[in-house]
Order: sequence, then C-alpha cells, then structure tokens
Amino acid sequence: MPEPVLEIESLSKSFGALKATDDVSLTLRGGEIHALIGPNGAGKSTLIKQITGELRPDSGSIRFQGRAIDILDAAGRARLGLARSFQVSSVIPDFTVRQNVMLAVAGASGHVFRVLRPAQSDAKLTAPADHHIAKAGLHERAQARAAELSHGERRKLEIAMALALKPRAFLLDEPMAGMGAEGGGQVTAMLSALKAEAPILLVEHDMDAVFALADRISVLVYGRIIASGSVDEIRRDPEVRRSYLGDDA
Repeated sequence: MPEPVLEIESLSKSFGALKATDDVSLTLRGGEIHALIGPNGAGKSTLIKQITGELRPDSGSIRFQGRAIDILDAAGRARLGLARSFQVSSVIPDFTVRQNVMLAVAGASGHVFRVLRPAQSDAKLTAPADHHIAKAGLHERAQARAAELSHGERRKLEIAMALALKPRAFLLDEPMAGMGAEGGGQVTAMLSALKAEAPILLVEHDMDAVFALADRISVLVYGRIIASGSVDEIRRDPEVRRSYLGDDA
C-alpha cells in the first residue's frame, strides 16, 4: 500500500458552541482519489480550509509528505505542492487560456509578469504552459479568452493552472458544480487520469462522479467522519445510507 502523502490526525475546530470539525482523521495516499462527501453544513469547507492553511485548527495535526505543516500558512503549503482548486473559479477573464497558465507557471518559478507581451515568447513559460494545457484537454482552446470558456472548460483551465504548481497533492472543491452531463463526463475522465500526476482529495456532491472516481470515500456529518472505506463499503454502510445516501442508494 502506498505511503500517505497527506495525514490528518484528530483535527478539531469550533466556532463558539458549534463544532465544525470534530476529531477528524483521514489520509490521502499516492495514486488515489479520496472523496470527502457529506450534506451541506457538514464541515467539508472548514476542513479543507484547515488543510490548506487558510484556517487554523483548535487541535490536531497535519502532515504532508511526512512533514508537519501546522505552522505554515497557505502560501507555504502551496509551495510544498499542496494545490487547491476552488469551488468558484479564479482565472483572469480577459486573459487567454495560455496566458492564464503562463502566469501560473511564472508564479510557480518565483517570477512575476511585469509586461505580458514580451513574456509570451519566453519558451521557459510557453513550453510548460502548453504541456499543462494539453494535460487538461484544452489544447484546442489555448488562444480563447477565459471569459469565452464554458463552465466545464473553466474548470479544466483551473486544473491546468494547478498543474503548473507541480503539485504533490490536489484538493479539489466541487469540480462538477454547475455542470451538465457532457461537461461532468469530461471532467470525470480528466480527474481519473489526473490522479497519476498526484493524489486527489475530492470534495463533491455529484454521487455518480464520486462512485465512478473514488478509490476511497470518507463521509462527514456534523463535523465528524462517520465512515471511511471503499465505494462498496460506503454504499452498504447503514449509517451512511440513513444519514446521507438514503435507503435507495
């Protein structure tokens, strides 16, 4: 079994009397997609923010590639290779697909575009950008402005930008949100291939996508993990069916 890339142990976070994260432990192993599911208000976003460093837990620990990262801020964790894709896309609408990914490549290398036009001929930026665009399945849309992309294409662009960070793990927050069947199918196929680049902790409400993609699933309800296991184990778990999936799952 592959060693854990990300280890979360006994993480807790309260807001007054509300326990948003209640003694949560889980692991993300190399080569896998570990889906985190649960009803609205279960604490998934709060947990992700603690993993990325946007929110400090009250107790517990987080290790990434065997290293304690509790004292690092979000930027420090990103530099180690912990890449987050947000529920609301954060691309620059007036830039092309290629320009957006070039910016991400430049940022990952510690450089900043002062003037974009001269940088567009810099092979140190264009070559990796084109590679990541192709990986995300957007090579035919490289010159399209981000504002012209469909919802699914914007998701792919966000993944291409995350790839530019040379991630060791992905945290993907609702990548299927707002998609139709065709777009969702395209992103499902992309994520299935993406886990070969780096393991994925996937937060998703689309259960068809979760069951198609996940190697393991953890179920979060009222801030607590109530079950963790394979797709078949989660489907059969009576507490999960009662709390989240429903009896007809």
